[in-house]
Amino acid sequence: MIAGPPGAGKSTLALSVAVLSGVPTLYASMDTHEATMALRTTAMLTGLPQMEVENRIKQDPSWASQVLAQKASHITWMFDASPSLADLADEVALYREVNGDNMQLLVVDNMIDVTHDSGDEFSSLRSLARELKWWSRDTGAAVLALHHTSESYQGNPCPPRAALHGKIAQIPSLILTLAAPSDGLMAIAPVKNRYGPADPSGQTAMWMEYTPATMQIKDINL
Repeated sequence: MIAGPPGAGKSTLALSVAVLSGVPTLYASMDTHEATMALRTTAMLTGLPQMEVENRIKQDPSWASQVLAQKASHITWMFDASPSLADLADEVALYREVNGDNMQLLVVDNMIDVTHDSGDEFSSLRSLARELKWWSRDTGAAVLALHHTSESYQGNPCPPRAALHGKIAQIPSLILTLAAPSDGLMAIAPVKNRYGPADPSGQTAMWMEYTPATMQIKDINL
């Protein structure tokens, strides 16, 4: 799970994982529509500012399509703005049917956008988290879920584990919280790590270079 307040860069980090991993991926983008994701992905792949990418697309609409076909064809997209849990399950089954195999990475962006029959938001989030765990076991895929943290918690530098909406920290094996980027940096804190070190307070963080204009997240060159 990648969690953080609005604007912290959750989607950028998840997209970077999906693009750079190069593995067969199903990316459920509920928070961002198709044109914006195409723009962001093209910027990430080319290193060009999103404004320049947008201008080039206007001049040559086929250019971005060629870039995406060459370097991001391993990603299958789902752009339902508010799918139900059943819709997600159907998409996972459809991926297997169309491709003859399971995806190796499933990205859910964002958990809060999945609709449920239950009126209890926290109960619904827990149900979704359990379902994602089951899909991971059933398909063998890595599951990366994006989630929000409460803005009432102050990060130092990152939000603590207690800031997760819905108190669903029990299920994911790894939870990273992000600090809102500043000065070209992004802070990433492991607040839960079943197989390694973690700090629930969010105070133990690593820093990476972050350039939103070009969608680049990189190791800091020391």
